[in-house]
Amino acid sequence: MPYIITSLCTNDGACVEVCPVACIHTTPGAPQFYIDPEVCIDCEQCEIVCPVDAIFKDIDIPAEHVASIEVNAAFFRKNKAAVGPVSFDTAWAMIHSAHEYAQMVGIAVTAVVVDEAGAPIAVGRMDKAEPRSAELAFNKAYTAAAFHVATTELAPQARQPWLRSLMIAHQGRIMPMGGAVPLLDGVTIIGAIGVAGASRPEQDVLCCRAAIAVWESPGH
Repeated sequence: MPYIITSLCTNDGACVEVCPVACIHTTPGAPQFYIDPEVCIDCEQCEIVCPVDAIFKDIDIPAEHVASIEVNAAFFRKNKAAVGPVSFDTAWAMIHSAHEYAQMVGIAVTAVVVDEAGAPIAVGRMDKAEPRSAELAFNKAYTAAAFHVATTELAPQARQPWLRSLMIAHQGRIMPMGGAVPLLDGVTIIGAIGVAGASRPEQDVLCCRAAIAVWESPGH
């Protein structure tokens, strides 16, 4: 069940800082922050840090704030872009850019682009890349798409009980290890790219950055 931000919100922003899946947003001039019910994973971190007790789980929300459930949902219906998934051509161009960087620094990697649901769009494995790198790259991309954040941001929380529970529940598919970034259009998740195969996660991250440069270029 998702959490809900009520009109008690003072735009403190502490909830945004601790949210592991970037499900909390606002717009200029908006009176409060809002939680995306489609993205919230019930980690309860926002409720814990809220200084004014403005956040409740939807099933526990006081009667006087029930209207906030629809207010939160309406905000995201209005502000989410109506966009499609990453095109195959763009996905392949991103993979090619990641491979070019990897070749330049003398490593062999696999790069995977997934859609907003974590389903693969394109996979590219370089010659000499370890066979298992394909699975690792996919898992990283899946994680970035599911959490809407770069996997480097999840890595420090890998030992947190809520994240460990999710890792177990997803049978290893959730991988909080550097080397994947989400592809966003505003607050809308479009997909993610994951890279694996380097000897250090930092190298996978740099390959991702090369790929993201393609995504951020005009006319991608």
